[in-house]
Amino acid sequence: MSYSVNPSVFKSIFAVPSDIVDKHIRLANEHQLKVLLWILRNSPDNPNIDAMCAALKINKDDASDYLQYWVLTGVLILDGKAPAQEPAIKETKIVSETKPEEKTEEIKIAPSKPTSAEIATRIDESPDIGHLFNEAQVKLGKTIGYDGQCTLLLLHDHYGLPTEVLFMLIEYCVSVGKTNYSYIEAVGKDWGNREIDTLEKAAEQIAALNSVNQIWREFAANAGLSNPRPTIKQIPYLRKWSFEMKFSNEMIILAYEEMVNHTGKLSFNYIDKIMTTWFNEGYKTPADVEKGYAAKAATSKSTKKAKETDSGRTASYDLDEFEERSLHGTLKYRKKNKE
Repeated sequence: MSYSVNPSVFKSIFAVPSDIVDKHIRLANEHQLKVLLWILRNSPDNPNIDAMCAALKINKDDASDYLQYWVLTGVLILDGKAPAQEPAIKETKIVSETKPEEKTEEIKIAPSKPTSAEIATRIDESPDIGHLFNEAQVKLGKTIGYDGQCTLLLLHDHYGLPTEVLFMLIEYCVSVGKTNYSYIEAVGKDWGNREIDTLEKAAEQIAALNSVNQIWREFAANAGLSNPRPTIKQIPYLRKWSFEMKFSNEMIILAYEEMVNHTGKLSFNYIDKIMTTWFNEGYKTPADVEKGYAAKAATSKSTKKAKETDSGRTASYDLDEFEERSLHGTLKYRKKNKE
């Protein structure tokens, strides 16, 4: 079977740079190619974005994302300024100058975003990367642009998450309704730092996260919070209290109420201090907390009444009575007589 171009379509033609096919046909998604072809056909100089969006039936926000790819690759020039194409900075270790017998100190520089050319190179080097991008689009239900490609490549190359683990990560994010790249990146970095790099570890982590989400729903309902799920920063606290300290949701709510009584605002750090204190004291139930607090109050009261004056004589007043009068009695000013 052979194909040939119908000569009649050459009656009207427009120029398409060879680089579009040679360098970008594998990397650019269908929407990015559509916007560029429309611009090349209709208005290569100062294109009418509104007309393009109407013709392609896309909104301006999506169009801006698609066009950004061509700006970053240097195919399109924005406001007359071509972007400087500098090589991305890889993770570098800077070793401070020290004497041979001294230990060297390593300072890590976070990797910068790869250029579009580097992403294309990675796709050529590893078919798994291209498969990752395609499958991610299917699971997310949307095309991934430059930002999405950078996010997935960062998690794969820098944080060491295999493609199959990234698929499970994306599926989890979709299941909780959080498909923005910042959330995917935050979860992925947490997984990478904790070496969740196998299917078994990923499955265990997702099960734990689902349990945390259930704990949050109960906690939020009792605390009157409207957030449907915990934030990335709150998840480690819930994991610590529930799975490491083995506290029930009832104890978490009790700590929350004590936090409100003292601060009047939500502070997971403050709740964590309360939970850590209870854990160290061996409190496991609200009844344990009540008994412990009662015992401390009795000890404190007994200590106050047993205090003696500096001369060794027992104080002639009751400290509790004195404190009561000090707090609720009328403050009177008495002039001191001169000697």
